[in-house]
Amino acid sequence: MKRTWLYVIPFAWFGPYFDWKEGSLLGYALFLFGLGALSYSLARSGKLKDIVIGNLVSFAISYGIALSVGRGYGEGYFNPLTVSQLVIGVSILNLVVQIPIVMHAIHRRAKQSKSAP
Repeated sequence: MKRTWLYVIPFAWFGPYFDWKEGSLLGYALFLFGLGALSYSLARSGKLKDIVIGNLVSFAISYGIALSVGRGYGEGYFNPLTVSQLVIGVSILNLVVQIPIVMHAIHRRAKQSKSAP
């Protein structure tokens, strides 16, 4: 259950924010690898519902922050996208990365349960 609470971190907002503030793609990498590892461990534990709910909560928090900071945040930096559009795009990219990771974890879990006596 404790790992599930990590989803309240607005991962999809940290990537663009770190990029804008520091000019580094490290925020995106932490976002993708962090959520990938988190979703893998939850999928191995059989907590698929937590992954779905966690992704929705993380997106909602990220999107809410992006809307609340308005135009002053990263204005022109992410052209032609607005910050909220970028959060949506990064969230979709997250799903593209997470789905195969979760499917692999489910497959390994099913394989292990079959081979267990």
